[in-house]
Amino acid sequence: MECASFCAEPYGGKETVIGTITDEDVKVTAMHPEQRCTVASVAGHAMYERANPFYEFVPGGMLDMTDCKYEQIDEKTTRITGPKFVPAQEIRVKLEGAGKVGERYIGIAGIRDPYTIQNVDQVIQWAKEQVKERFGDAGYRLYYHVFGKNGVMGDLEPIKEIRSHELCVVVEGVAPDKKTAEEITMIGTRQIFYARLPEVKGTAGSAAFLVEEVLPASPAYVWTVNHTVPVDDPMELFPTYLTEAGV
Repeated sequence: MECASFCAEPYGGKETVIGTITDEDVKVTAMHPEQRCTVASVAGHAMYERANPFYEFVPGGMLDMTDCKYEQIDEKTTRITGPKFVPAQEIRVKLEGAGKVGERYIGIAGIRDPYTIQNVDQVIQWAKEQVKERFGDAGYRLYYHVFGKNGVMGDLEPIKEIRSHELCVVVEGVAPDKKTAEEITMIGTRQIFYARLPEVKGTAGSAAFLVEEVLPASPAYVWTVNHTVPVDDPMELFPTYLTEAGV
């Protein structure tokens, strides 16, 4: 069973469950003595890593779980009935791939001043301009994730008014080599502290840094392949070889 005891409670990510599949139903049983597969835990797992909890697409078709019914048949087991497999008119194999964009560094700045918070977009623009003066506007990527504003959803965030009393700005710099990525991120982070705003008489102090330096992160990657390929035989792209070994 994929994800094993994720579909059981209480949580235990490395434990075991048994799935018993028949023509009539599927029974899921927790094996750990302190865990149980409940209607809520099993049905809730249908939402794991799916955009839609009712449909699971596989190379040969689609599992329709719209009419699934969940029943607790004993303390540790939930029974599922009603799923339907809808065959596809053609077999498709999914191809996924990623390509390296560059090396990456992270900077972290906190903002507590109310005026700076309300003008955080101007602060970020100031910082970007300082990076641009040094490195130009090509050959690197610089991102600002403002938690407390739209750090999770970005431009998709429906709440436009900042309601937080403090913000955490995570600066992400990406460049072909580590040295450039570090320098870009350092300037892009430090300039938050020195940003010039109307009505501000001081010369600095609009941000506080969690650490003085910027931090190395794993390289940045982007999706390069995300397609499905029609095939006559689902195994034609995956050659299988058997080798006999022994004395």
